Amino acid sequence: MTSDKVTESGRTFMSHARGRRVLDLLAPWRLPGARIGREMTDLGDRSRVWRLDTDIGPYVAKLTFDHPAVVEPGLEIAAVLDRAGIPTGAPIPAADGRLCRSVGRLGRRPWTLALHEFVPGAPLDLAGKTAPEQAGDLLGRVHHALATHPDVPQPAGHLLDFYTAEADRLSGPRGTALGRALAAITDFRAHTRLSDGVLYGDPAPEILVDANSTELALIDWGTPSYGPLLHDIVSWQLFLTSHQTPEAATTVEQRFLAAYRDRCPIDDHQLAGRNHFLDLHHAIQDAWMPEPPQDAAW
Repeated sequence: MTSDKVTESGRTFMSHARGRRVLDLLAPWRLPGARIGREMTDLGDRSRVWRLDTDIGPYVAKLTFDHPAVVEPGLEIAAVLDRAGIPTGAPIPAADGRLCRSVGRLGRRPWTLALHEFVPGAPLDLAGKTAPEQAGDLLGRVHHALATHPDVPQPAGHLLDFYTAEADRLSGPRGTALGRALAAITDFRAHTRLSDGVLYGDPAPEILVDANSTELALIDWGTPSYGPLLHDIVSWQLFLTSHQTPEAATTVEQRFLAAYRDRCPIDDHQLAGRNHFLDLHHAIQDAWMPEPPQDAAW
């Protein structure tokens, strides 16, 4: 949001104009007394998010820099999980029953606007004494619910197919490293069956502790995909241990995994492939530098 930082008056004017446009776009939801409370994110690489205050309570509006065909499956998955008892900041249908609306952009790829339930709370304290167990239990519940629900929507894409295409697109050492990590997983899968399912996908899960119930919520289902559950497991372990010593990280990883397996069993044969997914995560991190679209400030 560099353009918002030119002057104090400039920031106020642009924020008001943008807020007016957001409210206009939210007309299909027919929210009484709707007003922008505050912007909840800086200019990100995938979306912008605002808190809405209305006469019937707070909500969250999210503008995603992608086509509705890509975004809507994640909204549907979040709704399924919310009905299963796992808070997700579920999408609120508009008056016509749709979960999102297309935001046209003068001949360019449309973006997607959705309205979500507001989850009061704070991020899970990763340094907390029981954080590994809480996170492991949550991801295990999520994977189990999505594996056993009779009618789970399919994500827009397959994880390994997406990164295979990225490896082909990239040039030089980055593409080579990503391709090598994917080839190792393919070789491992040739002799070991991996459990596939719907993945949360984001390497930085947005886990909130609900202020009203102390229950954990998993919000921001903007990047679900289909692939090996081990990918999410390794991703969350890395997230939990990113600032820890190797010795402390090992203990946290074990505690997380034990709690996960209590909810969603995964056998040791699959876990033997963990290092391949670690290599994939490192290759992804080195290869992909997220950037917002150039016109994201609209």
